[in-house]
Amino acid sequence: MKIDKNYELPFPPDRVFAAWVCPETVIPPATRMEINPTVGGHYRLFMESEDSCSRAEGLFFAVEPDRHVRYTWEWDGDGEITEIDVVFEPADDGTALRIRHSGFRKQESMDMHDSGWDSYVEKLSALLLKDQEAATA
Repeated sequence: MKIDKNYELPFPPDRVFAAWVCPETVIPPATRMEINPTVGGHYRLFMESEDSCSRAEGLFFAVEPDRHVRYTWEWDGDGEITEIDVVFEPADDGTALRIRHSGFRKQESMDMHDSGWDSYVEKLSALLLKDQEAATA
C-alpha cells in the first residue's frame, strides 16, 4: 500500500529541499530532529512531552541536493518500516513537490500518514513564508 501526494509550493526547489533536510525545520508535533542527509545517513525525529517521548527514524538511500531524497521511516520501533521518496521539481511559481510513501501493511497507518502529509506540507509552507517575510523586513 502506498500514498502518492503532489503539492505546489511558492518557493524555489533549493529552499524547499534545504528546509526538508535541516535540523532546525521542526514542524509540530515534532520537537527536535537529528539528521545526517547523506546516503547511508540516519535521522531521528522526536515528539516529546512531559509524559512521553516518541520518535520516527530511518536511513537515507538517495540524496540529490535540491532535487530528491529517499529514506525509510519507522515510528517508535513498531516494525512497520516504510519508504519515503520525495522529488523537488521547478514549477512556474515555485516547486512541484511529489511524495510517494510506500510499504504500508496497515490501512490505519496509511490513512494517518496520508492526512499527516497534508498537515506537514501546509506547516512547512507557512514556515518558509514566515522566513521569507522576515528576510525581506
